Amino acid sequence: MCDVPVFFATTDGHTRRIAEFLAAAVRLQGLTSEAIDLSLPSAPTLDCGGARAIVVAASVHAGTHQRAAADFVRGHLTALSTRPSLFVSVCLSICSKRPDDVAAARALAQVFPDSLGWHPSRVECVAGRLAYTQYGFLKRWLMRQIASRSGGPTDTSRDYDMTDWQGIRNLADDLAAIAQPLERAAHA
Repeated sequence: MCDVPVFFATTDGHTRRIAEFLAAAVRLQGLTSEAIDLSLPSAPTLDCGGARAIVVAASVHAGTHQRAAADFVRGHLTALSTRPSLFVSVCLSICSKRPDDVAAARALAQVFPDSLGWHPSRVECVAGRLAYTQYGFLKRWLMRQIASRSGGPTDTSRDYDMTDWQGIRNLADDLAAIAQPLERAAHA
């Protein structure tokens, strides 16, 4: 197992991009890190024993996070509870212009680990991607309505990456600070 595994569940693929970016940024800090798809058959049985910190990322769709992420947390609660851990909730509502939407996104991010008995060291809510060109007619129409109400982009002829990539880099820096290898910590 690597120093900082980044387990992720995704529906449209953007959470995968975030997990891979986060893992790459952690590697730049001198730690080993890998993004691991929770939909793979082997993911639930992975041993997290050698990890210095663990990240779980999942996206919100229709008000809930993926079941694969919840199943993984239930199955690895001991490992998640005995080392620094981070939950990353990917949700477009976090970038809404409406304060109630932002508060709801943060609350939903916190409800996920709480409902599973997991108390991560940190919970982060990050924006995802509005992929209009990849949606079917009904989903595109629905997402446009939601974006319009929240002050988001409504031109359905293009996609919008709402992720704060510098914020993800900063998150990697924070992870590296709490999970740095023992030999590096001894020299600091």
